[in-house]
Amino acid sequence: MIALHPYSLPLAMPYRWAKGEQHERVGFLARCERDGAVGWGESAPPIHLTLDPHALVAAARRLLEGLDDGDPGFLAALDARDPDPRLRCAIATAWLAARAAAVGMPLGRFLAGPDGAAAATVPANGLVTDALPDDAAARAASLVAQGHRTLKIKCTSDRAGDRARVAAVREAAPAARLRLDANESWAPEWSLAHLADLASFDIEYVEQPLPSDHGPAAQAAYRAQSPVKVALDESATDLPAIAALLDAGAADVIILKPQRAGGPDRAKAIIDLCRARGVRVTVTVSLETAVGTTAALHVASLLPAPLPDCGLAMGRFLARDVAAAPVLTDGRMIVPTLPGLGIGAVDLDGALSARPRR
Repeated sequence: MIALHPYSLPLAMPYRWAKGEQHERVGFLARCERDGAVGWGESAPPIHLTLDPHALVAAARRLLEGLDDGDPGFLAALDARDPDPRLRCAIATAWLAARAAAVGMPLGRFLAGPDGAAAATVPANGLVTDALPDDAAARAASLVAQGHRTLKIKCTSDRAGDRARVAAVREAAPAARLRLDANESWAPEWSLAHLADLASFDIEYVEQPLPSDHGPAAQAAYRAQSPVKVALDESATDLPAIAALLDAGAADVIILKPQRAGGPDRAKAIIDLCRARGVRVTVTVSLETAVGTTAALHVASLLPAPLPDCGLAMGRFLARDVAAAPVLTDGRMIVPTLPGLGIGAVDLDGALSARPRR
């Protein structure tokens, strides 16, 4: 049985990025139970979209109508209905986590298969979204003090603002690896010059500098001219799209969001493809609750060694959560070893406060 639970959670602080400023997180949780084994999953749509979580649940229920989650071919039957990836992510994660729990295995080890391996911990980068340079510097220093070795700075179309923030973060964290995330906000006319200027701050890579409507050939041409390595995020939508990017030589790094991929099984297929092609993968969350974050952590544990610092530590943005977040120690997240998702108790009454929008 799969049950669906909408949520609307306030943020503890504004989430600022190239696509605006958000103050709440909406989505839904899926709970699958089979013969006493329980699995949880989450659907977290793009945070800048104004959506009714109850409408998301209604759409997911329509997808599930007439399907038997006790059938081993359940996911194939679900996929025959061409589900939205983020709806599929919640359902598939809960179903797979329940199957893993039924055989007494953590989700990551279950997905790895008998010949694979899953890491015990995953290093996490720190995220800097603060608008003012002094605030960004203070955030960077705090994150480094918590053990983060890599910092990701959200950028915008404000070139002067970007430079001031990056300079402030570099001064505050001289030994940290720095990544930039433009979220498609840089204009092709000036982005290479902007990046050449920012490269002086020793940048590991830049995420999605160009809009995703630039196809693989255009992204590859940009990468060939870029003074720093290029990671593709919004362009890396699914396995066929990523295969096309790799064929074109468009990316040094693929940013993998299990939400956007459609669940942990599809994310595992992307990791396997990129490993075979010799392209790095960084797993990141979509500002999810502890449920989605833990699922992404299991996925990240499947990355080839040495594991990159992944974008998993975003729980601080939530004013409250639905469960205990994965343990973060000295910049590393501990992968749960309990069967299934290993999430512990989920608070549906206190933390899930969604109401129908009027």
